[in-house]
Amino acid sequence: MLEKNGEFTVNVPNGTVDSKAIGFCGSKSGRDIDKIKELGLTPEEPMSVSVPGIKEFPLTLECKVIYKQKQDLSVIPEDLIQRYYPADEAGFRDYHIAYYGEILNAYLITE
Repeated sequence: MLEKNGEFTVNVPNGTVDSKAIGFCGSKSGRDIDKIKELGLTPEEPMSVSVPGIKEFPLTLECKVIYKQKQDLSVIPEDLIQRYYPADEAGFRDYHIAYYGEILNAYLITE
């Protein structure tokens, strides 16, 4: 959705946290997997963007992309590239793109 509509939400847990869900969300890309479906999370209607909030992670920041930048591979030490960006069978390494967003709305989802 990020590339499609230039919007995203940052969803932060509040109170008791399911560490398995946090670990999963922090290590999987939404580009490759539907995290909401995979974890049985509850989407909440957004206020200012087209991307939902998550009921289970109620502190919600609704953002629009204002800038993006591919990683500068020349400044990443080779040992970190090997450790954090392993090559697949074809030799491809999935490097990150940094997205900078303007916060359009911030709120706490309540029951």
